Amino acid sequence: MHDMQVGNARRVFGFPDFIPTVEAEYPRFFEVGPRVLSAMHSVADREYAAPEPHQRAILNLSMLAGIAVVEVVTLTVNGLSQGAMRTVRSLMETAINVEYFRLRPQNFEDYREWVHVERFRKVEFVREHLPQVFATVEPETIAAITREMDRVRPRFERRDGSVRTSWSAQNLADRAAVAGFSETYKAINPLASSFVHETMSGLLEHFEVTHDPHRIEVPPTLAWSTQALSGAHDCMVRVVKTLSETFGVAPDPTVETLVKEWHYAWTDAR
Repeated sequence: MHDMQVGNARRVFGFPDFIPTVEAEYPRFFEVGPRVLSAMHSVADREYAAPEPHQRAILNLSMLAGIAVVEVVTLTVNGLSQGAMRTVRSLMETAINVEYFRLRPQNFEDYREWVHVERFRKVEFVREHLPQVFATVEPETIAAITREMDRVRPRFERRDGSVRTSWSAQNLADRAAVAGFSETYKAINPLASSFVHETMSGLLEHFEVTHDPHRIEVPPTLAWSTQALSGAHDCMVRVVKTLSETFGVAPDPTVETLVKEWHYAWTDAR
C-alpha cells in the first residue's frame, strides 16, 4: 500500500509494490502504450480557429478520454483492475460518442441541450429533499432553469409526455453501430457494466474460488488486467482517429502506427 503522511499518522493507499508485477506481465504495453496519449496531445494541444460546437466537444471529450486511460493504468498497476474496468466502460462510451458526433453533428444539439434537463432535475431534487438548501437559491436562478427546461422539453419528450432518460434517442448500442464500434461494444460493455452495477455476474468475478469460495479475493490481483489495459488502449486509439479526422490533422504517431502498436502489445504478444 502507498504511504501518505497525515499529521503524525500515516495513511496507506494503493499497492505500489505490485507495479513491477504488472509491468513484467505487459512489457509491450508499457513500451508503446504511452504513445497513444502523445498522439492525442499532438492534435488536441493545437489552436483551432472557430471550431464548431460539436468539434469543441470532441476536442474536450478526447482529452477526458486521455485522462481516463491514465486512471485505468493507475488502478491496474495497483492491482485494482475491477475498478479499472468501470473506468473502461466510461471511456468506451466517450469513444463512441465522439465518433458519433463526428459522423452525425446534427445530433450533437441534443447532447448540448440535455444540460438543461439535468440542471432542472437537480433543482427538483433539492426542492424535494433539501428544502433548507433550496431556500437559499436565488428565485431568478430557479426561474431561469425552469424557463430553459420548458424550452427544451419538446426535444426530449416521449409520446406519453414524460421526458426520456438520456440525451440521445438512440441507446448506446445503436450509437456504437453508427460509430463502427459494435464489436468493441460487445466485447467491453457486458463485462464492464457488470462491475459498474455489481450484478451477480460482476460479484462472482471478484472471487478466486481456489483460494476461498465464500469471500471475494482481496487485491492486489492481475485479474482483469488484460481486459482493462487492452480495452482502454483500443478505445484511445479510436479516439485519436476521431480527433484526427475531425480537425484534419495527422497525429504523431500516426493512427496507422498506433493500430500496429496495439496489435504488437496485445494480438502479437498473446
